[in-house]
Amino acid sequence: MESQETPATGQESSVRTNRRLGPIFAVVVVLGLAGVIFWWMGLGSYLAQRQEYASKTETFSGSSESLKETVIVPTLDTPCPPNKNVIWCSSFQLAWNEVRDKVIRAPLEVVGAEEAAARLNAAKQSSSDLDSKSFYAAGGRIKDGVINKIKKDMAVEFPSHILSNLAQYAQEPNGILAYSYLTASVPFHHPFQQAELVFGNSRGEKSDVEAFGVWSLLKRYDKIRRQVEVLYCGPGREKHRVKECVVDLCKDSRPYQVVVAMVEPKGSLAETLEYIRLRADEFKKDTGHERESNLSRVDDLKVPEMLWRIDHHFSELIGCPVANANPPMPIVEAMQTLEFRLDRSGAVLNAQARFAVTALPREFIFDRPFLIYMQKRGAECPFFVMWVDNAELLTRR
Repeated sequence: MESQETPATGQESSVRTNRRLGPIFAVVVVLGLAGVIFWWMGLGSYLAQRQEYASKTETFSGSSESLKETVIVPTLDTPCPPNKNVIWCSSFQLAWNEVRDKVIRAPLEVVGAEEAAARLNAAKQSSSDLDSKSFYAAGGRIKDGVINKIKKDMAVEFPSHILSNLAQYAQEPNGILAYSYLTASVPFHHPFQQAELVFGNSRGEKSDVEAFGVWSLLKRYDKIRRQVEVLYCGPGREKHRVKECVVDLCKDSRPYQVVVAMVEPKGSLAETLEYIRLRADEFKKDTGHERESNLSRVDDLKVPEMLWRIDHHFSELIGCPVANANPPMPIVEAMQTLEFRLDRSGAVLNAQARFAVTALPREFIFDRPFLIYMQKRGAECPFFVMWVDNAELLTRR
């Protein structure tokens, strides 16, 4: 006997449909809540801010030759000129180290730039100062395929980075090329408040600049305050302004940190850093260190924003021969490109350097007094000689 199914009523169909839609609706609700939590925790907000700042115009983008109040130094112990911005990055040192340690295998003997070379040879900065995933450095002889090695390695390790043109160095097989690249970012766990600031330079000149920080008494900004650590606070005050301080802007950031320090400059960046470290060590020993290292709700913090890109050639090195390059050859490139951003959501640094030692292209241009003579090949004496000292007999344009 065949069984007969009773057709479902409209009410039963509705119940079945609701049962099917129930789990789907629950999933949608969970995903929606997860999205809200994701945004509330700060990551979504951080990405939105990064997109906002990506549209900002750089304060400066171009060659360092156009900068009047900023210098790039090759080493931390290079003397600093007064009343100037002074910038150093280890990317060029990494390229130098590749040539010194893996190609020449000795300190580079650079004729005509002995002081700069001595500082670079003696510098302690190396790849050990960086996380292995955030940098690349390689160097070698052109004839040994160093250019192809750099291209292949960078395509694997940093595929999104546009590598600069290296083919221009391939003309001299005995030449030496080193390349380095580093990238580092420190996203703040909690974005700071946006601010404005009147910045006064060492000559007392004032400028209105964009800034970030925290100053509100509202409780909802306490999480921003808690991410800040005061590494040193000097005893002096000018009204409520501290005269000297060292501040870690996000104490929980890993593997890198961003520290700002307001102190009197010393003779070099190395000396200023050493002064800061000594003050910070002393500050840790103070009885009130635990209390003073935190930002209280009445404390204000404001830091200027930065967004720039600089191409710099170390002209003090270019053209100087490396006596122990075997054979001796001049430095034809010593370049560093730096991109830096500091804003309320964090800090980002991208840097690359090229260091090339190879034969210079020769230009035979007779644009000063010269001698001309005519002679039968194989004869001892010419039959016409002229010293050209001026343009009196030259064809004029």
